[in-house]
Amino acid sequence: MNESIQEKERREGALYAGGVTFYFFITVVHFFWAISGPLTKMSYAGLGISGVDVLEIIHFAGIRLLGAGLIGLAYCRLRGTRLLPEHLSDLWQLTKLGLMMGVAQYIFFNFGAAFSSGVQTSILSSAGAFFGILISAFLFREDALTGRKITGCILGVFAVVILNWEDIRQGAAASLFGALLLLLGQLSGSLGAAYLKIISRGRSAIWVGGWQSVISGALLVMIGALGGGACSFTAGSAALLPTAVLVLTSGAALIFSNQLYKYNPLSKVMIFSLLSPVLGVFSSAIMLGDSLRSGYVFASLIINCLGVALVTTEKPTKMHETHRNF
Repeated sequence: MNESIQEKERREGALYAGGVTFYFFITVVHFFWAISGPLTKMSYAGLGISGVDVLEIIHFAGIRLLGAGLIGLAYCRLRGTRLLPEHLSDLWQLTKLGLMMGVAQYIFFNFGAAFSSGVQTSILSSAGAFFGILISAFLFREDALTGRKITGCILGVFAVVILNWEDIRQGAAASLFGALLLLLGQLSGSLGAAYLKIISRGRSAIWVGGWQSVISGALLVMIGALGGGACSFTAGSAALLPTAVLVLTSGAALIFSNQLYKYNPLSKVMIFSLLSPVLGVFSSAIMLGDSLRSGYVFASLIINCLGVALVTTEKPTKMHETHRNF
């Protein structure tokens, strides 16, 4: 790595891994991800997509990813970054990342959600933090598994259970096949985050994530269309505005989240995903008028914050540039 790249990474690392600035960027990312739920529901309503229209959902996810990736690459171009991969090996790395972090994750998740109740989907989606911490401990010596990290994850899952307690008490349905698909989706996303951290060394993480989103988005669009699930925005013009906002916010979240993955221990970033279900409830209540169920929501939020604090306030081990190869 030449001196100019080292200096650039040092400056970016100070920005994205700094105390106050880290929390600012992670808050922005999760705000955008939180509002993506209501925006997606609004888009589905405009397009006439229901929860069981899996191929239409996959096609729509591809449009969202493709648009977000193009925004990420446009940002890189404005900063003077070369857009095309230099070698075929670079393109193969980006394709592998797209298959893990985009195609496999979205296909497993959406088919799993189709076979599962909302409660099961919400609870098992929190497994991503567990997988991320375990994978990071295996791949990166500086991110060793500790009791605080395990406790933080357990508190996060407990918080998601509390958030969905009313539905659980009423006997929400469970599906073993759906659970397996959901867990595979979370595992794929966590592996992708770790692989992104590895291959972005000496490169722009935004460039890497932009290409990953473009490749995986294009593949998902093709899969959805070939399966007969192409979305028609001509017939569903009411979906244009929420979809446009969704693509823009997804692009911004991609830019910031990839930088956070690159410059921080993976566990420190992924533990915040436990807050997503709670923030999703708040955003749906504000944007869609859904029930807040405030007692459960606020109890879940407090427990989640305790779990996140356990992980993020732990003193990190001295960083080493060591990892196992994929």
